[in-house]
Amino acid sequence: MRRNTPLMTLLTGAVLGIALLIASMLATPAKTPTSYNAAATPTPASTAVAVQSSPAVASPVAASPASTATASATALFRADYAGRVQGDAHASVAISIHGTQAIAYACNGSVVEAWLRGTAVGGRLVMTGKNGAVLTANYDSRRAYGNVSADGITYAFSVYMVKKPSGLYRATADVRGATIKAGWIVLPDGTQVGSLESNADAAAPSATAAPPLDVAAGTAQDGSTVLHVTAISGVTGSGF
Repeated sequence: MRRNTPLMTLLTGAVLGIALLIASMLATPAKTPTSYNAAATPTPASTAVAVQSSPAVASPVAASPASTATASATALFRADYAGRVQGDAHASVAISIHGTQAIAYACNGSVVEAWLRGTAVGGRLVMTGKNGAVLTANYDSRRAYGNVSADGITYAFSVYMVKKPSGLYRATADVRGATIKAGWIVLPDGTQVGSLESNADAAAPSATAAPPLDVAAGTAQDGSTVLHVTAISGVTGSGF
């Protein structure tokens, strides 16, 4: 029995060591995997705010339907007007409007006359010509009314829309070194009011009554010179 004592001591120590090792392993907590910590980390609040505060792209401002319609109506407006002025039985005025462009002629059949050009926008005419000629008027689909100044004389007028052959006509020609420029207003009753300028490019051209206009042929005879006439029409755009 005495011989087995060392062996029993060794076995007892081994069993005790194994028990202590198992107890130590159970008491030590397992480490959390690094990948788990990375996945569980929440998105910082500052990052979320930065995303939400990105400026919105401004939407283009659409054109007002009313303003677009007004611009379209102005661009498409076409008309011719002609009639006598107020206070002078011999003077007349004719106006042609093609979109936003306008041409006018005022004449008393002899020395008082003026060609004018300008704009027609929103029912308002503003036109100018040589030697201080000015026309300002309102217009609509029925008539044009306002004032025209030519050769220092101002006429008030209210003239109505007309159709060809009534309206405005013009002719130019170079004869023996001089420029001839003639204009005619044909009124609704067939009456013609016109003036012819000789040396029309000079500062003070001489003006006389224009020769009769053959509307059908589109010509007028000035002595031995045949003038070829152009119809000014806001409806067709002729002469603009």
